[in-house]
Amino acid sequence: MCSKCKCHQPWWRRLLCRRRLLIITSTILIVVLTTATATVTAWAVLRPRKPSITLQDITISAFNVSIASDNQTYLLSSTFQVTVSSRNPFGNRHSILYDGLRIHMSYHDQQITPATRLPPTYEGRGGVDVWSPFVCGVSVPIAPYNALALKQDQSDGFVIMKVKLQGHVRWRPGFFTFGGFISVDCPAYIPTGSENRGVPLGFNAVKYRLMQSCSVSL
Repeated sequence: MCSKCKCHQPWWRRLLCRRRLLIITSTILIVVLTTATATVTAWAVLRPRKPSITLQDITISAFNVSIASDNQTYLLSSTFQVTVSSRNPFGNRHSILYDGLRIHMSYHDQQITPATRLPPTYEGRGGVDVWSPFVCGVSVPIAPYNALALKQDQSDGFVIMKVKLQGHVRWRPGFFTFGGFISVDCPAYIPTGSENRGVPLGFNAVKYRLMQSCSVSL
């Protein structure tokens, strides 16, 4: 069965049919390419740059492991004051609003404190904000292997923890507002042995100045 362009038609009709097919195909390709280009351009313009977040210091008032009455459950009690700064890059076209951001401590990928909620914070282009919340946990159950590892780290004089921030963030390019989820990991290297570089602040409280850059995921 022959197509409309080949079925016993005069040469000028066959040429016209082929041109019509070419125009339709070209139009479809132009629409697809235009849509793809507009999508990529909008994504590049509206997508925000990651803020620069730094773990400035940690003050430790308590960090003790105990065993429950059943002699099987390990409990960790800890009190930290964490200072974290956030800077919205000058090159960012967007203002940032942190909304519902929470902070907690983790050790060997296990959360060792309840999450502390940070207040909503607005950050304009080039703006800097500093949070200094208390992050505490009382008799928090931890895995036995983590309890043993923590005791060993304290004995060795060096403990590695993480300060984690997670929550919602909104950014505003002009009159529009978009939202997303932000996750921040800040490694905290705490020297607790003979080379302890902490600053005593009172009874059992030691401040460690870290200035550690954090990884940010949007």
